[in-house]
Amino acid sequence: MRMIGLFAMCVLLEACTTAPIFSPEIMKNVETNTFDVEAWRKQTYEPSNPNFVPHKVELGGEIVEVIRKREGVLLLVEKQPIKNYTADSSKSAKRGDSFWYAVTFNGSPDPSMLQRGNKLVVVGMTARAGTEMIGGAARVLPHLTAQCLHIWNTRESEMADFSYYGGAMGHHPQEEETFCLGNDNEKSFPVALAQVMRMFAL
Repeated sequence: MRMIGLFAMCVLLEACTTAPIFSPEIMKNVETNTFDVEAWRKQTYEPSNPNFVPHKVELGGEIVEVIRKREGVLLLVEKQPIKNYTADSSKSAKRGDSFWYAVTFNGSPDPSMLQRGNKLVVVGMTARAGTEMIGGAARVLPHLTAQCLHIWNTRESEMADFSYYGGAMGHHPQEEETFCLGNDNEKSFPVALAQVMRMFAL
């Protein structure tokens, strides 16, 4: 009984000390509970809607494709719930209500972080739907202009968990980085610094 109580206390303590991914300054004016994701997705059926209103949002997803642009990158992302993410979990989230959306980021994140299968959380402004070429076919997707990206390098951590001989090598923690735009300059925070910043943000 005592062990169960200690375990419950540890779980609660961990939940209470989990720091937010982004600072309060970045999260200012983010519509966490009022944003209608489904309405944003459905505007792909009427991309020229004159009543479009941009919203500042935080969304999660898995990188499906990376398209290099002259001014930065365009990420094709499969939407997934942010609550399924932890900095130490490489498991794929459930894809119940998933759909693809495009993220425009006018910066140059580390190429090792821009790999198919990596998880991310993005904060930015929704934009009008636009057409992107995917596998040689045109597809209309909802768009988001990113202010900040937080990316987990799940692909490399999964590969590192196994030896060349097919045997398990033990768990390797994921590399994670935050990339933000501010004052017209890109700022990249490696995981250690990002975690310190999150602690001070509490």
